[in-house]
Amino acid sequence: MKRYGKLVIIVGLAILSIGIYYIQPIFTAEKRPEFTVSAKSGDKTLIENMSLEGYYYENNFYGMGTEVEIAKEGTTYYYPTQPYLNQLQDSVSGNEKMIQLQKDYRSFMRGKEPYLVNYFEDDSILAYAEITLDSLSAVTEDSEFLIEVLDKKTNDVLSFSVDFPKATDYASVYVEDVQVANNKLMVVTNGYSINSENGQDEQHLYSIDLPNEKIEKDEKIQLDLIDAKDKQIQYVELMNTGNDIYSSKTLVYRVTLDVPQAEMEVYDENEMITQSVFGLIGVNIETGEQFLIDVSDELGNPALGNKIAMENSILYFYKMNDTTLSIYSYSLEQKELVEVESVELSAEQLKALKTEVAVQVNDGIIFFVESSKVKDKAMQIMAIDTNSGELVFEGAIEGEVNQSAKRDELYLSEVLFKQ
Repeated sequence: MKRYGKLVIIVGLAILSIGIYYIQPIFTAEKRPEFTVSAKSGDKTLIENMSLEGYYYENNFYGMGTEVEIAKEGTTYYYPTQPYLNQLQDSVSGNEKMIQLQKDYRSFMRGKEPYLVNYFEDDSILAYAEITLDSLSAVTEDSEFLIEVLDKKTNDVLSFSVDFPKATDYASVYVEDVQVANNKLMVVTNGYSINSENGQDEQHLYSIDLPNEKIEKDEKIQLDLIDAKDKQIQYVELMNTGNDIYSSKTLVYRVTLDVPQAEMEVYDENEMITQSVFGLIGVNIETGEQFLIDVSDELGNPALGNKIAMENSILYFYKMNDTTLSIYSYSLEQKELVEVESVELSAEQLKALKTEVAVQVNDGIIFFVESSKVKDKAMQIMAIDTNSGELVFEGAIEGEVNQSAKRDELYLSEVLFKQ
């Protein structure tokens, strides 16, 4: 009987936890703050089409909260009022784009995964790629690439499947991106190989010939382009992953490597000690060329670990010293690094940038948004013209909340601009 008594207690606690999770937002909805972007100086028109996406924690103790979007129109909370499928998206803008696709191409979208990484779109086509998995999301010997391409002009659909190469070598795999170039569908994957010697995931670029409906090439991302001597690869991140499904000429991977304890360095007495070094690899979608983005000598390795913005085949980096912020641009086509004139900033401005920030570039203007907030602490926004190096906008994110609200927290992950 004691055993059953313990079981009843466990079940009861589980039910209570679930109840708290779903009921708690009902009571806290009225306490949710209304966030606004206030302009301090500069060109206010630069933020007219800007939206900020993130997560608002309504209960820090339980980690409960909701997705949030802050825009000129106001603050919008997306849970629990939005449909469940919408919650599956990586972001609010992901929700909006997926809803648009489902509305515009209802027949083509039926039965497909609701994740933007599985799609590619341009003026002529909408393409989709999926890897079939079992009920536990594992790779099997029968796993396939399912490919469908919609011709927007004729509404014709090309649909076929091809075997997933060496399927039994993988425990798990997922699609990270889909691109189309030279009449070939490029499917970018990340998978864990059971034959991996170092326990690391493998990143592949599969080139699928659309007219002949077959895999033409399987290119493994060459992580050995990064000097990993006496280091271990910790994480590989595809930097292109975002909230749209349009063409990218170059994929960019950031590789994080662990550094032995004895080799750790302190870069600033006010910053945390780093235990990692970083490397960048570029992959030309059309040619398949893989190359090292070698900028660490000019920037210093810590700058490669910062948020990196990308626009029109240009990467943007930044680094700071005691008085200035320097912006750098790197052309993925010409493989050249150019320094934009450094910007003189106040101690308060530099302090804000030393916290975690969300970074985005729009029409050559790079935006820095302080991404973490606790109640009664304004989050700073700065915008710098990458051509002139001038500080063209400065503002803050502020929130109004009922006095009865407890300590709440806002975390911002994306800075986006609506067209």
